[in-house]
Amino acid sequence: MTPFQGVEEGSIPFTRSKSDRNVHKLTIMTKNEFPRPRRRTIDQEAISHFLTSLGFQTERITQEWRHLTAFGTFEGKEAVFKLATTLATARYTHNEFNWNTAIHLTPEDKRPNFTVPENFSSGHYGKLFYFIAQRFMEEPFAQAKAPLSNDIKRRIKQIAAMTREIELLSIPSDSEFAKTHALREQISIGQKLLKSATEWASQVPRNLDTFLKVIEDSKDTLRTCPAHGDFVIRQMYDIDGKIGLIDGEHAGLEGAYHYDVAQFYIRLRNDHNAPGEAKQYLHDFYDLLSPEDKDSFWQELKPSLIQRYIGDLWGAAKDAQKLDELKQLGQEIINDKIL
Repeated sequence: MTPFQGVEEGSIPFTRSKSDRNVHKLTIMTKNEFPRPRRRTIDQEAISHFLTSLGFQTERITQEWRHLTAFGTFEGKEAVFKLATTLATARYTHNEFNWNTAIHLTPEDKRPNFTVPENFSSGHYGKLFYFIAQRFMEEPFAQAKAPLSNDIKRRIKQIAAMTREIELLSIPSDSEFAKTHALREQISIGQKLLKSATEWASQVPRNLDTFLKVIEDSKDTLRTCPAHGDFVIRQMYDIDGKIGLIDGEHAGLEGAYHYDVAQFYIRLRNDHNAPGEAKQYLHDFYDLLSPEDKDSFWQELKPSLIQRYIGDLWGAAKDAQKLDELKQLGQEIINDKIL
């Protein structure tokens, strides 16, 4: 889950109370605004006929989660068709389409280490948004939860460089991606981090007050930058030496500074059991920063790390063993032992 989209404007509604140990408490008082995404099943035979009408030659159709996806060719090019299965998801699917277009509007010399799929077409199936884009034919760098290969371990430094390129991107203000985000009513990114983390923490059988307080104390001073929003290794492909990055559903113009860094670090540790590579990634990224950014790196990274960490606790809320396994990571974050 990410905090970049779907948040209504307004102050964060919480109440404060003191335990016998004077622990700071934050208890969310509203309905869940960051739930697990839902899906509905789409008739694949009907989609097959629809794709034929578009001139899309289908190899296979799959619906693993909240999108229906078809692979094949379109106008002689290897292509992927991506259809939102709900109206709520359609907003994110459209955001991914706009992100792809915006990235290709930026100069290639400003992003020498990465690219994204080229968009070919878009439209609506009923009220549901779809788009057709370039298909990356190679296998992703790693499947979810799988160990990292030695070849991928050697690309950690390039992934760090790519992360920094995204943070520094100058996305054209006249792009649909930029205009769409400018029109949205937004609260500060710090408020979004706190709101999502507070909601998830309220469903975790652990006291997370100390973690939430870190986000609360920093929420009004966090800088922002472009962010992919779901920056994980399973979304990355080798494209002629560059890294092809897919699934920009949660991309934003004003993500928390170093949010993608936090996401990638947490996923390497928790999904791929690669703490050494996770630490290497942070140090490789740190080496790319200006002296001023190096001075503030940990202070700006920590709130996002905590939000991502609480997201993992929320996902494991009913698994006591997993919660215990995650405890060490939480202690390292809160005690400033990550770097």
